[in-house]
Amino acid sequence: MTTKADKIRALALAGYLRTEIATHLDIRYQHVRQVLERSGIDLGRSRGNSAGAAPAARKAVVEAVASTAKAALPYPVERLIAAGFSRLGQWALVGDGAFELDCIVPADPGVYVFVVDGVIRYIGLTQRGLRGRMGHYVRGHSRQRTSARVKGLILAALGAGSRVEILIATPEATEWRGLPVLTAPGLEAGLIRMIQPDWNMQGIRARSGEPKTDSLDEESQEHSRSK
Repeated sequence: MTTKADKIRALALAGYLRTEIATHLDIRYQHVRQVLERSGIDLGRSRGNSAGAAPAARKAVVEAVASTAKAALPYPVERLIAAGFSRLGQWALVGDGAFELDCIVPADPGVYVFVVDGVIRYIGLTQRGLRGRMGHYVRGHSRQRTSARVKGLILAALGAGSRVEILIATPEATEWRGLPVLTAPGLEAGLIRMIQPDWNMQGIRARSGEPKTDSLDEESQEHSRSK
């Protein structure tokens, strides 16, 4: 149970009321209702239509949710906001297998972060422009394997009733002893190494103990493979 949506569904199936779930997870009742309705789970309105789980089972679910939270506390999104990231908007389903952004995306290059139900799941970099990069995820071209893979993850999260937000940062280039330094690639690499998001392949390798590879903008990777 890595996201709040997972915990909401687990507690509902264990027989907890929606009001109890909201209180236990310290979230709004509307969030609980939205996740359950999008997941097709019509439970938790009252004791009469709850799953009726035994007290022992209910206790086991709560303990599992609590132990998961203690074992892997997510990196606080607000720390990124405080450091200079801004909330751009969020992805929204528009039909079967399709989604779009609910906002206008700037054309600037920079670093972007996908946040699913308050958990940082993916960190990316574009040196050609955020607007074009977000379009890659909407289209999910098979030739751009990372874009296609992440598009599938976004669709799965939205289909499960999760909220997928986007944060962006456009740090200015700097210099070191008179030499030019591109700040955005270093920021992306540093954040991936620190947070280890599970949608990033580098984050997966870090969590499993595999050797880390160099961080490259996907556009650079695709360009290198095409040579």
